[in-house]
Amino acid sequence: MVYGENGKIRPVDNKYDGGIIMRRLKKIVTAMLAAAVLISGAAVPMEAQAASTLEKVLYGTAAMVFISRYFSDMDDHQQLQFLETCQKETGVYESAEAQTRVADIYDRLVETGAVERNYIVYVSPDEDINAFMSLGGVMCINKGTLDAMDDDELAYIMAHELVHGEKRHSVNGVKKRVGLQTALSIYLGSEQGVGGVILGNIAANYISNAVFTKDQEKEADSLGFQYLVEAGYNPGGAAASMSVLLDKYGDKPRTGLKGVIAPADHPSTKERVEKNGKRLYEYSGNHVKAKDNWILINGEKTFQPAETKRYTQTERAYLTAGKLAAVYHDGNVQNARYKDGMIQIGNVPIYTVSSRENGMEIEAALNKGIVLDRGDPVKKKSEVEKRKDKLKEKRIETAETAVR
Repeated sequence: MVYGENGKIRPVDNKYDGGIIMRRLKKIVTAMLAAAVLISGAAVPMEAQAASTLEKVLYGTAAMVFISRYFSDMDDHQQLQFLETCQKETGVYESAEAQTRVADIYDRLVETGAVERNYIVYVSPDEDINAFMSLGGVMCINKGTLDAMDDDELAYIMAHELVHGEKRHSVNGVKKRVGLQTALSIYLGSEQGVGGVILGNIAANYISNAVFTKDQEKEADSLGFQYLVEAGYNPGGAAASMSVLLDKYGDKPRTGLKGVIAPADHPSTKERVEKNGKRLYEYSGNHVKAKDNWILINGEKTFQPAETKRYTQTERAYLTAGKLAAVYHDGNVQNARYKDGMIQIGNVPIYTVSSRENGMEIEAALNKGIVLDRGDPVKKKSEVEKRKDKLKEKRIETAETAVR
């Protein structure tokens, strides 16, 4: 089972002829090259024999533009082909419960309006914690990720992968796998069908390799946090998910498909935990943070959450801090109160007290930090609020256009 928009596969063009597309794109890029030649005043022959330095630069540039456009076209039109390729490599976990879970999270992320492309999401049976976004907008999430993470944590992993798709990171990454000489031979070659096969094989092999750059990973982490909070998930889910990854695999770089989330040339997992912790702190208006498994409010150490069968102490620290951060983001925080095994602030459940903990002591510790500064609503618009405003304006414009 796979899910696209509203849990269904969106029809895509499955009659993709690489040779035809390649010839069409070559005409476009050749026209661009001809225009560049006219501007430069050079006389470039169509066969790059005895080419000048300028001519080599022009041909090389045209070839790489051509490759980029070709992969972009594949990204737009070969969703079902990439789905088939991915599933052959990873297998499919046949569980309606698992598929419904990822579909529900996907729908919530899409409903923010931040996700503009259509994606197909499926679960593989792999027990490792991992996920990846393929060309064509195909997201694969391992069963191991679903088992290890709750919905707030899983939503961040999915949001992170959606950013890769929205920013076309896959296209930029896979085109770098094509060397200049290969690009030139394909661009100048007469057998376009052969060139299409070569590029198709490179694209198909991409899913087994980590092709994202460190900057792209950082962008996916940052925007993924924004997607997470816009969809109403716990802001602490971002740092908590990375702490799960750090706890299981450490900071040792991984290779192959297992390295898609944390390959050797990406930010370290520890760094990603810390960066998401900083985003949580900023989202709270600089009132709440988790450090060394302590919950800090206005710089005051309050308490350290107890580990449970489901969560590590670090996870609970970030998830609890995330709930407090969301309350502080809205401002004017009320006192915490303990009742029936639960710490609440207003009507918001903050923390479930275990049998090993003293609820009244936790209540008092939290209030010791809260009374120092109850906070004001975050007046300076964060990137999250700015994007919400843009999305609202976009929806209004769409509605007005539909009425006309």
